[in-house]
Amino acid sequence: MFRKTILAATVLATLAGGTATAMAQDMPPPPPPGGEMHGGFHGRGVHGGMMFLAGLKLTPAQHKQLRAIFEGVRKDHKAYRADGQQRRALHQQIEDTLMAPGPVDRAKLTALTQQIDALRQKGEAERLDIAVKIHDILTPAQLAQAKARQDRIRALQEQMHQAMMPDQDDSGK
Repeated sequence: MFRKTILAATVLATLAGGTATAMAQDMPPPPPPGGEMHGGFHGRGVHGGMMFLAGLKLTPAQHKQLRAIFEGVRKDHKAYRADGQQRRALHQQIEDTLMAPGPVDRAKLTALTQQIDALRQKGEAERLDIAVKIHDILTPAQLAQAKARQDRIRALQEQMHQAMMPDQDDSGK
């Protein structure tokens, strides 16, 4: 009996930890900062998923368009926060359902995870919309420069991955 109790507690702790990790990954991105820095955007403009803007020489008109895009994102920040709060509440309901005595209500879990997936898809669609808007203000030369940088970054990441992973062929020797 004691072993079953320990096993159940371990499973529940693992599930709760996984849910907390999923919650952290589901958090909406923070709004972009309000200013510029040394002729380029900082925060979401260069980091936060928009690294392809780093190093690009943008015209004043492009800077103005980017500012307008990021200002629109900032205005939508309340919606992002509400979605994040809703996802956290849904994850909490999942935890509560898993911790309740008796049989697990799988139908309820399915409904909750579908709601989380819908919020996740909404957020992803919004982020893609922003990326498309940014793409559309860049020139073909700027896009080519950004693509070349991204290709180099991917190659370096692959080299790092290979350096950190032991050769699978040598593992048996």
